[in-house]
Amino acid sequence: MDLLELLKYIALGLIQGITEPLPISSSGHMVILDAIFGEVVPSSAMNNFQIVVNFASLLAIIFFYRKMLSELIIGSKDYIFKKDESAKPKFKYLLYVLIATIPAGIAGLIIKLLDLDKYITNIVVVGICLFITGMLLLYIHRITKDANREEVTLKDSLLMGGAQVIGLLPGISRSGVTSSFGVSNRLSLLSALRFSFMMYIPASLGALLIGAIDIFKDGLSGGSIPGYIGAFFASLFGTYFAINLFFKLVKNKNLKYFGFYCLIVSSIVLILVIVGVF
Repeated sequence: MDLLELLKYIALGLIQGITEPLPISSSGHMVILDAIFGEVVPSSAMNNFQIVVNFASLLAIIFFYRKMLSELIIGSKDYIFKKDESAKPKFKYLLYVLIATIPAGIAGLIIKLLDLDKYITNIVVVGICLFITGMLLLYIHRITKDANREEVTLKDSLLMGGAQVIGLLPGISRSGVTSSFGVSNRLSLLSALRFSFMMYIPASLGALLIGAIDIFKDGLSGGSIPGYIGAFFASLFGTYFAINLFFKLVKNKNLKYFGFYCLIVSSIVLILVIVGVF
């Protein structure tokens, strides 16, 4: 492959990495950038490419939350096997994360089995869904001052788990839509976002497992191995940088700017669709 093609792969991986933890839809930005590049990753290989770069993002998020994950796992083990009542909150939190993962897991499996991706993964859907994401983020910004509950409940788990199904649409921010449901139930924004990222881990692991079966069966056909490697590391470092930056911005209540960004990008995409550029 030539240098320009390699740089395009790396750019796709970097966009995936940076946008994965941000509430602006990584899948939507991947579709937009691929359209701009003129389908640098063949459509037959896009699913495998997304598995590779999503795996890199998953590793970065696990590393970022390594301390919290360790506490949840050890606490749950102590509660189950040692009957340590002080560890019960850790067990409940982990249980709620697993419960919240179920709806998106079922929906994702149905989408894959019925091959529904081809109907929803297009630039028009992305433009519309980015508009919805932008409005959701502005809604969160408006109501977050009234949301100050820190403890996640079963109701939060069910609401945010159901919302994660909507987040499967390209252009809908998974963290944005799940957090909006949590905040609307008076869960604080930081608690809602933290729970949203915890939900992402088992959901992404499940998607990775299903996708790995295809990769082992078909191989990385249609794509470039150097391109995959470059995109993987770009996504890995991009995700870790972005998640650190994101929580600093959230603490300063700058979430509304992500909403304005999504509305602007949505408008540009839909105008370009109307004039025939896309």
